[in-house]
Amino acid sequence: MDENYTNLAVHIQEVDSRSRSNEHRLDAHDNEICKLLEKQDVIYDLASSVKSIAMDMTYIKEDVKEVKTGQDILNEKVTFLENRPAMEAKKKIDNIMEKLLWLFIGGVITELLMIVLPNISW
Repeated sequence: MDENYTNLAVHIQEVDSRSRSNEHRLDAHDNEICKLLEKQDVIYDLASSVKSIAMDMTYIKEDVKEVKTGQDILNEKVTFLENRPAMEAKKKIDNIMEKLLWLFIGGVITELLMIVLPNISW
């Protein structure tokens, strides 16, 4: 019977040693799980930040489109204002040329009338 108690004591000692070993391993695993949870929180925060940045980029793209549209309108206005003096000068020259043409036509008509009707006194 002593032998049974000895075997039982040895077996209990082995189970106790294995239990302590497993306890240390479980503690190590618990620490690793805590670290993983912390990393998971950091990754979640990072993913949220990236999502926020993506949303902000969408708004920035819309703002850039609006600025480009406004810039195109301003470019058209500036181009019109830059060309305005040249257009006005051309208009004045066209008016002068038209008046000179009518003056010439009037002179030719007057000359023809003087040739056709020489006896009329002007």
